[in-house]
Amino acid sequence: MLASFLAFLAHEQLIVDRQQTTLLAVSGGVDSVVLAYLFKKAKLPFAIAHCNFNLRGAEAEATSTFVKELAASYQVPFYTTRFATKDFACNQKVSIQMAARSLRYQFFDQLLQQYGWQHIATAHHWDDSIETILLNLIKGTSIKGLCGIAPIRPTAKTIPKSSLVVEYHQRPIDSQVIRPLLFARKKEIIAYAQQKKLHWHEDSSNTYNHYQRNFIRNQVIPLLHHINPNFETTTQETATKLREIGTFFDEHLSEIKKKISVCKAGIHYLAIHQIIDQPWAATVAFELLRPYGFTFKQIQKLITDPISSGKMIHATDYTLYIDRKDWLIKEKSLCVWKEKVVTATTRSITYGNHTLHFQICNSQAYILQNKASIAALDYHRLTFPLIIRPWQAGDFFYPIGMKGRKKISDLLIDLKIPMAMKGEICVVTSNDQIIWVIGHRIDERFKVDEATKKVFEIAWKV
Repeated sequence: MLASFLAFLAHEQLIVDRQQTTLLAVSGGVDSVVLAYLFKKAKLPFAIAHCNFNLRGAEAEATSTFVKELAASYQVPFYTTRFATKDFACNQKVSIQMAARSLRYQFFDQLLQQYGWQHIATAHHWDDSIETILLNLIKGTSIKGLCGIAPIRPTAKTIPKSSLVVEYHQRPIDSQVIRPLLFARKKEIIAYAQQKKLHWHEDSSNTYNHYQRNFIRNQVIPLLHHINPNFETTTQETATKLREIGTFFDEHLSEIKKKISVCKAGIHYLAIHQIIDQPWAATVAFELLRPYGFTFKQIQKLITDPISSGKMIHATDYTLYIDRKDWLIKEKSLCVWKEKVVTATTRSITYGNHTLHFQICNSQAYILQNKASIAALDYHRLTFPLIIRPWQAGDFFYPIGMKGRKKISDLLIDLKIPMAMKGEICVVTSNDQIIWVIGHRIDERFKVDEATKKVFEIAWKV
C-alpha cells in the first residue's frame, strides 16, 4: 500500500514540495486513519483537522477524542471545531450532507489561509468515485460528471461579482484539494488497516440508507454486481476513457470560447448565432454558461426554439438576455440604487459603478469636448441640488440637437443599448428635469451656448 501510495503521489504530482505541510481531513474512519498513517510512514509533514457536526451525540464526542489522541501519537498539529449543522442546513435550505460539506471546507480553508499551507488532503478512494459517478448519472450530468472524483481539485473559480457584492466564500488562490487514496479500493484500505493493526471509529450514520450516497453504496452497487462482478474495474476503465474524451472536448471548447465568448463590464457576451445551427450547439452553450447556474433544459430550449430579442431567462443569481443575435448574461442586482444629492460645492461622488467629478468653469476659458463621458452644462440654468438616480419608465428629456422631447426608453433603443445594460443607465436631474443621461446625451435646454457665463462640468468614469 505504501509503495502504491507514493507512486500515485508521484504520477499525479499531488505533492511537489515534500517539505510543504499538508492539512489532512481526518474523520476518524478507516480511510482517513490509513491516510494519516501513510503520510507518517512516507515522512511527509502534515497536520490534522477534524470536524464535529453535532449529529451523532456521544459517538461523535468519542470520535473527536480519538482523532485528537491520534494526532498526539503522531506528534502533529491538531485543529478541531464543531458546527450546528442542522441549523445551518435549515437556514441555507440544503441537505444535511451538503451543509456538512460546506462547513468543513470553510474550516479547512480558514486553516490554510492562517498557516499558509497549500493542500487539503481528503481520504476519498475509488469506491467513493464510483458512487459519485452513479449519483451524477442518475441526476443528470456531463462528461466530467462521469469521470468520477479527480485526484486534484484546483482552486475554485468563481464568476466575478459586481463591486457591490461581497463573495461569501472563495478558496485561497494557491490551494488545492488532493485525494491521495483514489488509487485504492475500500476493501484494500480495510485490509491494510487490519494488517497494520490500526484502530478507527466506524460512523454509524454510514448505514442510514436515507442518505443518497449510502443508498447507492449499500443497495445499488451490490445489485450491479449481479450483472457484472467486475463492475468496479470496468467502471474505472470507462471513467478513464471519458476523462480523455473530456480533455479533447475541453480543448475544442476553449477554441470556440475564444471566438464567440467575451466578458466585459461585468457582462458575458455570447455570440450564439455563430454556432446555433451546429448539432452540438446546446451542449457547447451549456458548458460555457454552466458556471452561471443555467440548466441544460433552458439552454436547449433557447437553441431549438429561439426566443425573440428582448426576452430573458433566469438562473438563481444571473439573468440571460436575448439581444438581437447575442446572448448576454448579467448578475442580478442585489441592491437598490438610491438617489444621491449633488450641491454646487460637490467635487466628486461615487454612484454604483459610476464616479462623477464636478467643476465650475468660466465659459471664456472653457473648451467644449465632444465626449460622451463629459457633460458641459450652463451653470445658471441649473437648480441645485442636483439629483443622481437610475432612469425610470416614463422618463423623458429633450436630447441636444432636437426640439422635441424623447423618452429615455426610446433613446436606449435608438442607441442599441443591450437590455442587460439598461438597468445600469442613470440620469442627473435639476428640479425634476433630466439634464443628462449619464454617458450618452445632455438636455438641449441646459447646453452651453453664447450666452453662457459659467460652465458646470460633470465628468463620468466607470
